[in-house]
Amino acid sequence: MKDIRLFTFLWILIITGFIVSCTKTRGDAYRRYMEGGEITYPGRADTVLARSGLNRIQLSVILGSDPLVTRLKVFWNNNTDSLELPVKRTTGVDTVTVLVAGLNEGDYNFTIYTYDKENHRSVMVNAFGTAKGQNYVGALINRTLQSVLQSADGNQVILNWGAPAAGEQGIDVNYTAADGTARTITVPATETRTVLPDYKALSSLTYNSKYKPDSTAFEYFYPKAGTVTLPAFERELPKAGFSVLELPTDVKDGGYGWLINYLWDENYNPPGFATQSIIPCWFTIDCGKAARLSRFKVWQANDRLYKKESVKTFELYGSNSPAADGSWGSWTKIGSYASIKPSGLPVGQNSDNDVTYAEAGEVFGVPADIAPFRYYRFKLLTNWGNSGFMTMEEFTFYTHDK
Repeated sequence: MKDIRLFTFLWILIITGFIVSCTKTRGDAYRRYMEGGEITYPGRADTVLARSGLNRIQLSVILGSDPLVTRLKVFWNNNTDSLELPVKRTTGVDTVTVLVAGLNEGDYNFTIYTYDKENHRSVMVNAFGTAKGQNYVGALINRTLQSVLQSADGNQVILNWGAPAAGEQGIDVNYTAADGTARTITVPATETRTVLPDYKALSSLTYNSKYKPDSTAFEYFYPKAGTVTLPAFERELPKAGFSVLELPTDVKDGGYGWLINYLWDENYNPPGFATQSIIPCWFTIDCGKAARLSRFKVWQANDRLYKKESVKTFELYGSNSPAADGSWGSWTKIGSYASIKPSGLPVGQNSDNDVTYAEAGEVFGVPADIAPFRYYRFKLLTNWGNSGFMTMEEFTFYTHDK
């Protein structure tokens, strides 16, 4: 019985010593933990948005509410690269923009920390972004500039565009105004016709389609710029001033309801002008005042393109005082001309290109040193179908004169 009491007493002593020892250890550990003071973490960034750029990424770091944050630091490439920026807090929600430049094309993981003035560091925040480079840019294309035309008065330029490629956000156009001022406009992706209100003749115009790889990208990406030279000033001679000068040897209307004054009515569908059954024949136009021609266009009636009575070869003459008897001594020959059929197919067979070319009006040039004339005379020599009379639909004269 005595042995049992002794054994129990010894166990009580052992357990009591263990408890005392453990209590002392825990107390010492707590005191050692608190020796450096309570651990402080500045408020971390609330949100980080990564936006793609050309060999760079823009980070928009939206800070939390902690007013003690004084700077932030961004790490990437497994923390081998970093960037530090000061933070100036306001009473509202603050956003710090960080531009990480000089990046190779690819994906990046960023780690962002905030710091207070005592250099305490926040819990990290991660953000993922993509830098675009030449692999992306090299696949971009400019919208096709199909034509550069002038308004009838020559004071405006009309740019006609093809359809945009997938993802195009518009076109940046740079040109020089008539007063020498550099101008930039943006053509929307939905626009296929752009009018420049004024322009400097023979100056360069450059254009760039612009793209974004995604909706969050912070900048546009451009292929190599396209360049065109804007035309010299040129205007149409106003047809409202045109009239027929009836000279004794000139051909008359053929009696088919195709009248000579239809040649300048701006209607490009039949009827046009049909002559009497006389070949060769000629007629005279009074333009109202003298002008130096730069070029002219002639349209065939579209119901007989390259066939029947459509004019094939002709000559153009100018005069400022035509002889009243209709003779040729007072006339200066401007040039001899021939209508062109692009396909070269036999009469009666037209390709789509033939039709497109003819319906746009054939352009004919004149010598650069030609004198200004008020009166012009068409001498019609042959037609496409070897018919007994001639037909024309419309003509337009152009001049560089202001």
